[in-house]
Amino acid sequence: MKIVVTEAMPTQCAEASTTEANIPQVVLITGAKSQLAEALLRVAADIGELALNSIANTSTNISANTGAPLKLYALSRSQLDITDAANIAAVFAQYRPSWVINCAAYNAVDAAEHDAIEAHRINALGPELLAQQCLLSGARLLHVSSDYVFGGQAVCDARESGVEQHQNPDSASNSNPNQVHLPRPFVELDAPEPLSAYGTSKLLGEQRVVAVLGDCATIVRTSWLYGQDGHNFVNTMLNLMRTQPSLQVIADQIGCPTWSDALAKVIWQLVVQQCSGVFHYSAQGQCSWYEFACEIQRQSIALHLLSLPVGILPITSADYAKQALNRGISLAKRPSYSVLNSGKLRSTLVTHNALLMPELIEWQDWRQQLNCMLRQLS
Repeated sequence: MKIVVTEAMPTQCAEASTTEANIPQVVLITGAKSQLAEALLRVAADIGELALNSIANTSTNISANTGAPLKLYALSRSQLDITDAANIAAVFAQYRPSWVINCAAYNAVDAAEHDAIEAHRINALGPELLAQQCLLSGARLLHVSSDYVFGGQAVCDARESGVEQHQNPDSASNSNPNQVHLPRPFVELDAPEPLSAYGTSKLLGEQRVVAVLGDCATIVRTSWLYGQDGHNFVNTMLNLMRTQPSLQVIADQIGCPTWSDALAKVIWQLVVQQCSGVFHYSAQGQCSWYEFACEIQRQSIALHLLSLPVGILPITSADYAKQALNRGISLAKRPSYSVLNSGKLRSTLVTHNALLMPELIEWQDWRQQLNCMLRQLS
């Protein structure tokens, strides 16, 4: 894939140290052990006109056509604690980044209900401190957020329900009192309404980054992230399907699974094109957790990752929460519908027709992204 390196936004931000082709020289990735950070390093060589030269411990050297090196440094929490202002300042002085991609996060949604202070410290204070140091140094910040900043349902009337996810639907009409209203994917201008301590902390993180950096901030909200690395729904389902005779999976929460490698490709495009703003990104389409689990099993059997099918039973969120409570586990409230509309981001990244080609995995259906990920495991 080739990307023409252009300035996607008017230059209103402090200029970072860049090459003649507008490619940043040093990118700092926080949360090195996260599945997204792993994906960012894995797919870096495939983005734009960059070619992977070498990988050494926590750094990756990449060269652009200009011959100027683009160095990636993925730092773990022990190397960079984003809640420690002094530590951040020291790391910035050492690495002098032109971009920072914040993958560090408190992602334990249920635990955050009883640990809201820690969730707030990592998801809200941490991004704010990073933004402040970026402002001082002239670096740019890309902060990763979540569909869980939304809680209600964005609605459109029935005649709009066929609008594809990558298009912005027209405003819902209230002229017909009998009009049937259906959920529609959330766009960036929809009002957030988090239902959980986790969602609230992620929204606060967004707000604080914007308060510090204004129009220079880059925020990417994503949903139902999974990948070959780390703890996520796909890996959990594969483990359970190998060890349990049957499973119960929630069927009344609708979202869109997103492959970490596809999100990583999109993030690198935003960095290379020097984009600012709030963006949504997920795969195309939508499903319930139950439908997602069924598709994981179907594809995994076809790819010989699983030998035999197990029973997968649908369950409501309320019943699932009751069962968890009987085991002494209190679950956070989650949105019943949190599908994201990726239209703004897709339009921003279109610099030539090649980016519209349907075979690009970034813009394919969630089932196709899942298949690509599972093939890497087979």
